[in-house]
Amino acid sequence: MDESGEQAEVAIRAGFDVFYADNYRPVVALLSALTRSRWVAEDLAQEAFLRAHREWADVQRFDAPAAWVRRVAINLARSRFRRLRSEAAARLRLRPVQTVAELEPADEAFWAEVRRLPGRQAQALALRYVDDLSIAQIAAVMGVAEGTVRAVLTQGRARLQRQLTAKGWID
Repeated sequence: MDESGEQAEVAIRAGFDVFYADNYRPVVALLSALTRSRWVAEDLAQEAFLRAHREWADVQRFDAPAAWVRRVAINLARSRFRRLRSEAAARLRLRPVQTVAELEPADEAFWAEVRRLPGRQAQALALRYVDDLSIAQIAAVMGVAEGTVRAVLTQGRARLQRQLTAKGWID
């Protein structure tokens, strides 16, 4: 590779490094809210950023590379959930598993209620309130229209309000 090619490659790597530094923590926070596990969130975030790194020459040209990484991360979380659900069903068929209830902090209890929402509603609420993304940014991450995001957020908030009211957490 000639000197100009090496310089271009160094510039591309530097661009990814800045992108990673700016976006890693918010993506982990989003995934933590969705998966209920900091370790799982970090693992999924690393996988999403690894995919971005492998395709960085293309990803950096997207209008919203951060939205692309969030979409990949959410899809990885969904795939993980589906796989875990299938594994759990198989384990239940083989042998019943007893679980032990644990006391959780108020924030964990709240996010447990959010996770009880339909997937798109939980994702939209997490993107809005954990990542503090705008409607347009959420639409980019989820790959839907802004009107869809507004509707999903409205539905999610209403359903969450009913759940919290039923539990006596709000009036």
